[in-house]
Amino acid sequence: MATAKGIPVGELSRKTGVSTATINFYVNQDLLPHPVKTARTRALYRPQMVERIARIKDFQDRGLPLAVIARILDNPNPAAELGLSGTPTRTTRGPVSLADYLEQTGIDRDVLARLIEADILRPGRDESGLVFDRADLAAGRAAARLLSEGVEIDMILRHNEFQPVSRAEAHFLAEHLAEAMQFEPSQRKATAARAAFATLRDYMRLRELETAYPDWDQPSR
Repeated sequence: MATAKGIPVGELSRKTGVSTATINFYVNQDLLPHPVKTARTRALYRPQMVERIARIKDFQDRGLPLAVIARILDNPNPAAELGLSGTPTRTTRGPVSLADYLEQTGIDRDVLARLIEADILRPGRDESGLVFDRADLAAGRAAARLLSEGVEIDMILRHNEFQPVSRAEAHFLAEHLAEAMQFEPSQRKATAARAAFATLRDYMRLRELETAYPDWDQPSR
């Protein structure tokens, strides 16, 4: 429960749709200030961190590396500094080469080949070979993060088993977008509806996880 002093990490996670592990990672990367300890096992975050995390997620959706996000996060006009539009738009194929993709995600060629072979990553192609967009970058960074956290590549490749779930969610998302766009179609509304849909789905997965595995975020003994 939020108090006048701040928000516990569990509530901050629910408000932002970001896992507690990711919040701790943001702190370790100096994207968030350390929470204020109120007891030996309890700490509180300032309420402003809800908006700050939303900004971090926005920049990540644009394909920015965390090092760049840390540099511009407190800039009142980061869009002007980086030449970004005010709202993330539909991703386009081709702005990132294979070499740049490997450098920006941190995954190696073997891992990339296996992710593509498993139909988890779906980059485009042109006369020069593979080309990647911002969604490909985000997915590659997510895979790299899982690997760095100790998740084996074979486990990550099992995401292919859930393609029918992804396909069903895509159709469900399309229904949401159709309703959101029926009176005032705009890129802003489509982007906002897609983000809200993702937050709601992530929230429901989190609740299912908490029900099935109440201690999922606690160190194993």
